[in-house]
Amino acid sequence: MLIAICDDSPDDLALLRGYCRQYDPGLAVRTYSSAKELLASYPTEKPDIVFMDIEMEPPNGFEAAQRLRAERDAPVIVFTTQTLNYAVRGYGLALRYLPKPIDYCDFAEVLELALRERTPQKISVSAESGTEILNVADILWFEVFGHNVCFHMAGNRELQVRSTFSSVLEQVRPYAFAQIHKSYCVNLSFVERAEQSNVVLTDGTTLPVGRSFVKSFRERLGNYLRGR
Repeated sequence: MLIAICDDSPDDLALLRGYCRQYDPGLAVRTYSSAKELLASYPTEKPDIVFMDIEMEPPNGFEAAQRLRAERDAPVIVFTTQTLNYAVRGYGLALRYLPKPIDYCDFAEVLELALRERTPQKISVSAESGTEILNVADILWFEVFGHNVCFHMAGNRELQVRSTFSSVLEQVRPYAFAQIHKSYCVNLSFVERAEQSNVVLTDGTTLPVGRSFVKSFRERLGNYLRGR
């Protein structure tokens, strides 16, 4: 497990590096004083988790996170920031936000969540070729039509299986998914923007939110952003 800390403040770099060692001395940690330096090291060094300061010289934390999220095996990103005014803009990019000054207890809680997120979570579905094992983190959204479910995956891959919508919903229930329509379910980690009657995903896909699902979806999204 490799953790990267990217911050243009030497004091904050030292603080978070110390927090990592306090949490688990066995964790591998790399520090970067700019997003440019972090991006230049990728993919030679592929971090599993990145603590990213937002307010840095170009490219800033948002721009760097967008580039990292475009990678097939993208890291879990945690933004560190002086203000949470950026939170809405960061839908789909960061797992959580840590407001500065960062307290160790808050850091440890978010790191534990990020470590769990990085642990592969999988579901199994029956396809024509046999049983397919899908990495939950690769599923952007899925839809049902007739007796088939189509999974829209990272890397523009699609997989169609013969299954019921309810059985797949039950499999993803423990994970960060939300049903937004009688035919659609989305991975909340890929939600970039929630509009009045639509959801926009990080790959640009726009999906409608059914009127009967608006309240439950917004509650689910709010709880997800608060780490519940």
